Amino acid sequence: MPVDLPRFSEGYMAALQFAASRDARFWLHDIRLRNTSCVNQRSWFTNTFVPAANSTLSGSVCIAYLMSPLQREGLVQKSVSALAPVRYSDLMTVQYFTNEHDALEWLTECRSQVLA
Repeated sequence: MPVDLPRFSEGYMAALQFAASRDARFWLHDIRLRNTSCVNQRSWFTNTFVPAANSTLSGSVCIAYLMSPLQREGLVQKSVSALAPVRYSDLMTVQYFTNEHDALEWLTECRSQVLA
C-alpha cells in the first residue's frame, strides 16, 4: 500500500526516537514492499529528518536501504546513483542494496570507520 507523507514522517520520527534511546546510528531499512518516495517525502527527509537526526544522535548515521531489483532499476533510471553512498550531510550517509548480506556488510564497515 502506498505510504503518504504523514505516515512516512511518523515512521522516520518513531525510528529516530527509538534509535536515540539506544544511540543506534547504523540502520537497515527494508523498503522492498514500499512505494517509491515522492518529491514531498524526499524533501521532508532532506530538510526535516536529516537535521533532526544530526542533532538528536551522537555522531554519524548510516542507513542501508534494502530494496527489490525493480526498485533499484527505477532508482537508476531517475539518474540517482544506486551504487555509491549518498551523503545528506557530514553526519548522514545512505546506500541502496538488493541483498541483505551486502547491506549488513556495508553497515559493519561504516561502524568500524566511525567508531575507529
